[in-house]
Amino acid sequence: MKLYILHGGQTHIPDMSRLTLGRNVGKPITFPFPMYLIDHPKGLVVFDTGFYLDKDLKSNRNELEQPDWKPEQRIDRQLIKLGFKPEDVKFVILSHMHTDHCGGMTLFPHATFIVRKRELQEAWWPESYQIGYSFDDFKDTRKFKYIQPLDEEELDVFYDGSLICIDTKGHTRGHQSLIVNLPKYGKIVLAVDAAQVAENLEEKIIPGICWNSEMAVRAIEKLQHMQSIGMHIITGHDPVAWKTLKIAPDYYE
Repeated sequence: MKLYILHGGQTHIPDMSRLTLGRNVGKPITFPFPMYLIDHPKGLVVFDTGFYLDKDLKSNRNELEQPDWKPEQRIDRQLIKLGFKPEDVKFVILSHMHTDHCGGMTLFPHATFIVRKRELQEAWWPESYQIGYSFDDFKDTRKFKYIQPLDEEELDVFYDGSLICIDTKGHTRGHQSLIVNLPKYGKIVLAVDAAQVAENLEEKIIPGICWNSEMAVRAIEKLQHMQSIGMHIITGHDPVAWKTLKIAPDYYE
């Protein structure tokens, strides 16, 4: 089994407190948008699809001040470059359905999607204060095939302990992270936006965009425990940690 980390572009925002609530107000930051591919013996798995880079993203420019993406960074094109066929992807797991994580859903119409039931409900009819969802990203996916884990359910994707979806709601109502149990490297936890930068994880600072602050703290505490017992936590958008990771075509195994 191999884990590829794909570079889905980056953006510059003038206020880091969007990632660290109440901290770093007015501090600019440029951060990446990761996507992931797991080459499992039983089938290809995508974790988060990034932006659909051919779309007009003007509607998101209030959140993404200075985007920097290239057409070749679209996830299906990166898969092809690595020697895979997008139509051979068996599962697409979404951490949540904010536009920088689910924009490429329509590129995988033959896959089975694993999305928390509450996240699907929230995305299709979000609370008025929730930002980050873009209906255009998933309006054509209503008839896709879904597996919908419930709130605190853990889902063992292949029932072999290799990929386990865990509940880390807080940033959104149905946010989930993924434990990747690699045969050589060991356990990597793709935390995504449950811990967007190291400061969230190290100092228990919740994300700036947050559905429920209490749940967000519980998710961070869960990740802190995993880190304390030796699991490698990969945060969602940390530009410093990003420089230390193996980025495709390199991989973890």
